[in-house]
Amino acid sequence: MDAVTEIKRRIEPAEYIGRSVKLQKAGRNLRALCPFHTEKTPSFYVFTDRGSWRCFGSCGEGGDIFSFVQKRENVDFREALRILAEEAGVELSARAAEQRTRAERLSGIVSAAVDFYEQQLAGEGGADARAYLTETRGLDAETIERFHLGWAPDEWRLLRDYLLGRGYSDEDSLAAGVLHESDSGGAPYDRFRGRVIIPIADDRGVYVGLGGRILGEGEPKYLNSPQSDIFDKGRTLYALDVAGPQARETGTVVVVEGYLDVIGPWQAGFRNLVATMGTSLTERHAARLTRFASRVVLAMDPDSAGMAAAERAGSLLLNFDSPEAMGDAQRSAEAITANVDLDLRVAPLPTGKDPDDLTREDPEAWRNAIDNATPFTEFLLARLIAARRGDSAVDVGRIIDQLTPVLLAVRNPVEQSANAQKAARQLGVSERAILDRVRSQRRRPQVPVRPESEVTRDRATLEEHLLATLLRHPGLRADLRNYPLPGLFWDTLQREIAERWLHDELEAIDGSDGADEAEPVANRLRQIGQLREPQLSDSDARQRALDLMNFILRERLREHHSAGAEGLAEAERELGAQRVVQAAYEAWLGGSPSTEMLELAQVAIEQLQLGLSIHRRDRAAS
Repeated sequence: MDAVTEIKRRIEPAEYIGRSVKLQKAGRNLRALCPFHTEKTPSFYVFTDRGSWRCFGSCGEGGDIFSFVQKRENVDFREALRILAEEAGVELSARAAEQRTRAERLSGIVSAAVDFYEQQLAGEGGADARAYLTETRGLDAETIERFHLGWAPDEWRLLRDYLLGRGYSDEDSLAAGVLHESDSGGAPYDRFRGRVIIPIADDRGVYVGLGGRILGEGEPKYLNSPQSDIFDKGRTLYALDVAGPQARETGTVVVVEGYLDVIGPWQAGFRNLVATMGTSLTERHAARLTRFASRVVLAMDPDSAGMAAAERAGSLLLNFDSPEAMGDAQRSAEAITANVDLDLRVAPLPTGKDPDDLTREDPEAWRNAIDNATPFTEFLLARLIAARRGDSAVDVGRIIDQLTPVLLAVRNPVEQSANAQKAARQLGVSERAILDRVRSQRRRPQVPVRPESEVTRDRATLEEHLLATLLRHPGLRADLRNYPLPGLFWDTLQREIAERWLHDELEAIDGSDGADEAEPVANRLRQIGQLREPQLSDSDARQRALDLMNFILRERLREHHSAGAEGLAEAERELGAQRVVQAAYEAWLGGSPSTEMLELAQVAIEQLQLGLSIHRRDRAAS
């Protein structure tokens, strides 16, 4: 029995969830106000027969006990597993414990290197580096100390000798990324030489890597630790541990390009900035940011060099070479925000001013730029319109055609219409003219419609068959990237597989790396891989996946209908069916039933609407 199964066996979800959510009986199930969004009528259900929960209100969240902990604590699956293992008294694997010990040892080496480089900065040999930090960059002693900045002398093995003297082996120091293999086969040497050192910590404040800014001439200007067991640029954001408190307080986190674009503003009092490290903003970055804030602003200098920086800092495949490239940027932004509650915005800064300059010289201008940051899609469209309007040879029709890739990439039809309306005002045309042009250029994939009878109706395995189809057809990843796919799965292990499939990370869960969560996910992955599935073309596989997703959503509607019907039936037995019907009828006509009956009236009306919705879906499917 793996750890996930054992934890589920030992912890009763209703009891655990009931500690933080006031649950009330609703037929066989339990109901409450959703803890994840504000509501007046309870829409949060715990299904005691299968140990799952779901909100049928505006947030639409759901899953099992692991998903509940992930959502409530803003943690990933690994952290949820550790929290629940401690709660259930389940021992995680000895192999995983070894893995954690190794990670702690490597982090200890990075921490020792940080101490060493701080000593070097304070010493006689650090005079030039101190002058650069204080005179050129304007940093004071408090800031230098807070960020533990250091100096790596231009020597080959000073750090190596220091680490050996403290009992750290070359093998571990290489694995931690602070040493580099010698091409000649000799002893490894210090990776960072002649550089100001910027330590990199994870969001808990544990050191995982180093950044180095060269002092004087040389390339690269900035050097980062390599990818390692403890340092992953695709997951790590510089200074997130430092930015956390103010990000939570303001609800906003600002993403910039460089280390010093974080450190300078921190000294000026702006302490909710983080930086990517030569990589794009990823879904994994976004998931971490939502633990601290729901509004993410990409801050950039709008000149050509600054925009290039923004393409790296915001990334999102952001470039302005063509309308199609900007459409790709919009699709990337949609993918990043699809599974997290994130308001993504862009704040162009005054020409020639980076965040460090602006926060020191004109703090009010910085505040205004961040407070009035433009929604990502609006930013793309405005830039596209401005760039094309400057060309007198380009007529409005051609500009509309060039807007189309961005508008097509917007999934939400309401948002698409709102953006078209704004673009129409700027161009002096009607909204309909833009939307008609967009619709005429929308490409609808020509795929054969598979009869419903060919798709499994087995409720217990719908999700597994969907996963099996996805696993056999990795090419579907591009088609389904903008769907809220993981949210279709109530089982945490299935959801984790779907999440990693979307991010093309399945190879990392073979169960052999000793990670706590790897073995149960790997076991479930093997089980799903053994399901018998038909041989399908790519187009048929896409249709099968869409059919299965539709069936799961229909089953969810039925689940909602069933849950509400049970509670309503219980109320009818207690109060009489006529009283409930009368209250619902009164509310339907706009009246105000008594406080006692209002909630029941709302449930009864909701049941009617759900029944009609299910009926329409069933008719459409047939």
